[in-house]
Amino acid sequence: MQNSSASCETLSLLTPIGYQSGDGGGQAAYFIFLMLLDHAAHITPSAAELKSSRDQRQTLNRWNRFVLGDEYLKEVSAKYPKSKADKKRENSTFDLCSAVHESETALLKPDIKPEHKFEVTLEPDTLSEEKYALFADYQRHIHHEGDADISRAGFKRFLCSSPLHRHVEPGGKKLGSYHQCYRLDGRLIAMGVLDLLPHAVSGVYFLYHHDFEKWSFGKLSALRETVLALEDGYEYYYMGYYIHGCKKMRYKGDYKPQFVLDFHGLEWDLLDDEMRSLMERRKYASMSKERQRQQARLQRSLEGTPSGDAASQQSSGAANESAESAAAANGGDDEDIVRHPIPTDAFKSGLSVLELGMPGVLSLNQLRSDINLEEMKVYLGRGGIHEMQDIVSWRDGTETDRKSIKGTIAEFAAAVGPEIAREIVCDFSRSG
Repeated sequence: MQNSSASCETLSLLTPIGYQSGDGGGQAAYFIFLMLLDHAAHITPSAAELKSSRDQRQTLNRWNRFVLGDEYLKEVSAKYPKSKADKKRENSTFDLCSAVHESETALLKPDIKPEHKFEVTLEPDTLSEEKYALFADYQRHIHHEGDADISRAGFKRFLCSSPLHRHVEPGGKKLGSYHQCYRLDGRLIAMGVLDLLPHAVSGVYFLYHHDFEKWSFGKLSALRETVLALEDGYEYYYMGYYIHGCKKMRYKGDYKPQFVLDFHGLEWDLLDDEMRSLMERRKYASMSKERQRQQARLQRSLEGTPSGDAASQQSSGAANESAESAAAANGGDDEDIVRHPIPTDAFKSGLSVLELGMPGVLSLNQLRSDINLEEMKVYLGRGGIHEMQDIVSWRDGTETDRKSIKGTIAEFAAAVGPEIAREIVCDFSRSG
């Protein structure tokens, strides 16, 4: 976000409900200012509908066997034999929840000692030395960053002390930002950074110690976070952005059924072969826009004059080509709607987000229709909370003037959408 001379972009507090409203139920969340990516979309499976693959099950079973050890498994089998019905059920069905918790120390037979002590806990997203040491190891060995690129301040800013308000609902449901810590024999070996929302577990980041790289902790964490969503009533699991052209993100499609958010239709579409094919063909894939294109082509075909001679066919083809060009000029094609699709070009253009045609962001006309910028709230420190129109310099700029306070607030409001814009309070009291 571009700053005016006054620092006006700081968000000191964001509620989980507000976060989810921006992330899953309406406009894109505020961080859309930072990205304009080809084939980018939020991606989420329903926890209850997840169908684990054979590879995922094998990864989970392999870890459990490592933690428990062969001796523990033999003793349990001998001391607590399973009935034929239990064995038959285990061979025919896979219980994901049971498998995820199978090697946790708290759930083991108390009279038989496992090979290792394994614990997973949800903790506040605060900074600690053991968390920072894990982060530094992960960035150094997995992402190959140098010491100059790794700092406590960077870790704290990136993965700790989130602005998302952390609290527990009366029924015991946790909301806000948390660290899910994995400890083996008392040692922190992995950590998931999670945003717990009213109806979703959002996986922000995951890191692990390089000593445990062979255990595929990315898969283990995704399965565990899915189980958290299922057992604690969050319902959905957000896996973040999916960029089809990025090989490192292809793994997200392995968790099925998977859905991607269409920023135009504001609907969740199944990530199936049809969607993947669309992502292969278009720089920006929107199933709702594709349906509009198909409907327009069908309409033009029905309105065309059928004829068997070549001249008529040529004339009809020229007319269709002209119609398609007109449709594109009127917003019928993404390549003409999105100006400067390369992020660096978009930044250098100097255009407001309102002028870029960024998917998921309100247009200028929509902004003026749906949001009253003048009545948005601003916190001025000791001056208390006021409306934007009370600021002396408010009328000095326009909605598309990125260097003015009005332009900055307009970009923010267009990204988060009407619901959050009406409720949010922008903090002008802090600098930097």
